[in-house]
Amino acid sequence: MNYGNGNPLIDAETTLVGWTNRSAIRNSERTYLSGEEVMLQTKLDAASRFALVANNPGSETAVEVKVSFAPLLRDGTIGTWVNAATVALPAEGGRVEAYLSGRDINLDAADLADLDFPAVCFAKAEVLPTTPEGMHVGLTATIAA
Repeated sequence: MNYGNGNPLIDAETTLVGWTNRSAIRNSERTYLSGEEVMLQTKLDAASRFALVANNPGSETAVEVKVSFAPLLRDGTIGTWVNAATVALPAEGGRVEAYLSGRDINLDAADLADLDFPAVCFAKAEVLPTTPEGMHVGLTATIAA
């Protein structure tokens, strides 16, 4: 086998909703809740393309996932949240991928004077009406940097 010719488009997924196991940077398991603010290591407005990935293992009703992003302001606070994508998953379960571009993130005009680009490094996913058990929502790179 030749392990040197891997797919450069595959990248680790950042969890926004759901369970994650122990990793090199986190020494314990963790569950992220719907609407929880997550600080990303990569600034999304510097990414050419990334994907929202939502998995519903099955639930009593269909669910909707709304993903929002916010910039880091110069004073270290979080700027205004802007909706970036909304996807729906049927009650039967399934997986949805929505492709996004960093240059298409429209920031709130009131924040523009108080940030340095690239600045979008906060994300959150809201699952409505409720989060089914086993649901997972994340962001992943789709084009190599």
